[in-house]
Amino acid sequence: MTPELVAEVLEKCGIRDKKPGALPAGFMVYFTLALALFQQDSYDDVAEQLVGSIQELSGSIPNKSSFTRARRRLGPLVLETVFRELADPLAPVGLEGSFYRGIRLAAVDGFVLDAPDTPANRTAFGGPVKNGQPAGFPQVRVVTLTECGTHAQIDAAVGGFNGGERELAIALSASASKMLVIMDRGFPGVELWKAYLGAGAHLLIRARSPVAHRPVEHLPDGTYLGRMNLAGQKGAHPGGVLVRVIEYRVNGGEVVRLLTDLLDPVAYPAAELAGLYHARWEAESAFRQIKTFQRGPTEVLRSGDPDLVRQEVWAHLVVHHCLT
Repeated sequence: MTPELVAEVLEKCGIRDKKPGALPAGFMVYFTLALALFQQDSYDDVAEQLVGSIQELSGSIPNKSSFTRARRRLGPLVLETVFRELADPLAPVGLEGSFYRGIRLAAVDGFVLDAPDTPANRTAFGGPVKNGQPAGFPQVRVVTLTECGTHAQIDAAVGGFNGGERELAIALSASASKMLVIMDRGFPGVELWKAYLGAGAHLLIRARSPVAHRPVEHLPDGTYLGRMNLAGQKGAHPGGVLVRVIEYRVNGGEVVRLLTDLLDPVAYPAAELAGLYHARWEAESAFRQIKTFQRGPTEVLRSGDPDLVRQEVWAHLVVHHCLT
């Protein structure tokens, strides 16, 4: 990530240094990324990592409050824009595990990160509740579009614990053009289906048993065509969508039901699509890289202010993409 890119992003976001002697915005982009890279270190230690070997700077590291004010001036949009400038598929054509019959494979899934328990964070993000009382930290919800073969994040959306994964997933649809996107059973819905197909993507989504359970047409390979209605539940509806349903068991376990828009059983054999579904777990592997190795398995984000929490999350996503 070059200084030229940082300068372009700051210009695009309208961020300019106005106060003489204040920590410059360009430096703060790198400092915020370093906070994500060294999650378990203090502000002073992170600053030392950045400038400790530069003699004229190492003796005048500002205090934490100065860094916090500078982070507020920077805001969350700059780090989000940096992510969007960098995020892209990385797999070259033909890389094993990255393509199916020439279609790039991606997965959509989500995870949550704990934020400090401040009134502002709890109001902005929400969190787990038990018997009407908070039961843990406020949590930020992140949903990503992840390239299966490389774990590269192609796009991401950030929201709160109380928001739904499906709504965040719909926001990623425009980035999925010409990809086969795999999702778990929490995501099926007509709005999502139309958004991804409208963007030129293909879908392979696990579904619960009531979804599209009535065959409209049986296909020769044992799969069938069915309709998913506007609620993603059973029954017919004029606003629904036609899907192909693939059902199978793994080692005699529960029935796995997959929905896909790849309707031709000859061009897209059911056994091949069933075999592809496990690639969804590549998104989980990417999340583990962020949550366990990069952030630390028991770490809470640093920021007590919602905008700084969002800034921090985007910084983690930028660092993960750069490391990938």
